[in-house]
Amino acid sequence: MEPQVYVIDDEDSVRNSLSALLDAVGHETQSFATATAFLDALANTDPQRPRCLILDLQLPDMNGLDLLKELISRDESMPTIVMTGHGDDEIESTAMQQNAVACFQKPFDASQLLDVLSGVLAQAT
Repeated sequence: MEPQVYVIDDEDSVRNSLSALLDAVGHETQSFATATAFLDALANTDPQRPRCLILDLQLPDMNGLDLLKELISRDESMPTIVMTGHGDDEIESTAMQQNAVACFQKPFDASQLLDVLSGVLAQAT
């Protein structure tokens, strides 16, 4: 079963370019502008399918850290790569405690993100 990569970012340009990059290298992706839209879609997915989340922390409806807490409370936690334009050590530490495997400051090097993602997906399958 192919892994699913979810991208959540409220900025259209970031979300679309990241999804296009991931699709171009062969990953199956779904992208969302809000945490709520992601949670709604997640309810209709196969929980046995390997998956990874690429998550912006600044979202309009629920911030990324709150989404990570919600996923844990629903027993839906998954490896998460966090992106932020407003990060600090405390935010990064909190994210890592909630299943984040890496934190990237925007703008970030796409090749580094792909390297981390490849490692995460290799462990998930």
